[in-house]
Amino acid sequence: MRWWFVGSRSAQSAATLETLLRQGVVPDGVFIDGPDYSGSIAQGVIPPLIRPDVSPGALELAATQGIAATSGSPTQLQQLVQGNRPERVLVSCYPHRISRLLLTAVPQGWLNIHPSLLPAYRGINPVFWQLRDGHDSIGVTLHRMNEIFDQGPIIDQCRFSLADFPDYGMINRRVGQYGAQLFLAYLENSRQEAVEGVAQDALVGSRQGPPQERDFAVDPDWSAQRLIRFVSGVRGLATPFLVDRAAGKLLIEDAAFANEARLAAPLPGKRLIHCYDGNVLLQILGEESE
Repeated sequence: MRWWFVGSRSAQSAATLETLLRQGVVPDGVFIDGPDYSGSIAQGVIPPLIRPDVSPGALELAATQGIAATSGSPTQLQQLVQGNRPERVLVSCYPHRISRLLLTAVPQGWLNIHPSLLPAYRGINPVFWQLRDGHDSIGVTLHRMNEIFDQGPIIDQCRFSLADFPDYGMINRRVGQYGAQLFLAYLENSRQEAVEGVAQDALVGSRQGPPQERDFAVDPDWSAQRLIRFVSGVRGLATPFLVDRAAGKLLIEDAAFANEARLAAPLPGKRLIHCYDGNVLLQILGEESE
């Protein structure tokens, strides 16, 4: 089976590909959204938008395995798919719509890893909205792609806990890892029988747009765990804040449970929040006037 991997310069894409490579499941080609750096990669030059000192991106991972890899526009993706004719494509965090022409050009279809339990949280940045709504876990769905974003038949789903309060990058890496495991299970099952998936009801579920600045405000009426989970989870995406009547907007760097010792200690640069089920100590980056 000839198959391709399509993604972006994201933690999710890199984690998906890394997990598959560790299991010996190697794509015939890799395409990453962005400027065309295929020539640089072939010569061992790292594109300037990738920081391997933080974590290897999908292009670097492909280069280490000798996989044909390139980066470019949706038009370039179309040309590559039509020229190489993969039988199947796995997508992880690719930000563009796949045209009907490309969907029908791949015989066994396009599969996508989506970070929610579809049909809930279709649309943009479902990880953020699950954090915003107070979920203590993140869903992952492997589904077939069709012409409508996030509405293709569902193949498999799972979820993982946020009990250790991971940051945004770690959450997205876990989405990639769990999504890769769903794909591996799909490959195993498809050896025995065709796996078409379960059709979604377009009238069920939810769809969100991009988060706005106001959506990063924390609410003292939340539980202590929810507040800490949100502050930790959006770290790396944007800076959460607390609106204080006297001080204005307080930018939050970190949040943790406040024990008795902390309650008795001086709190320079910190703010104590009394939630209904416990106290939270916020580390404040600074203030912004309203």
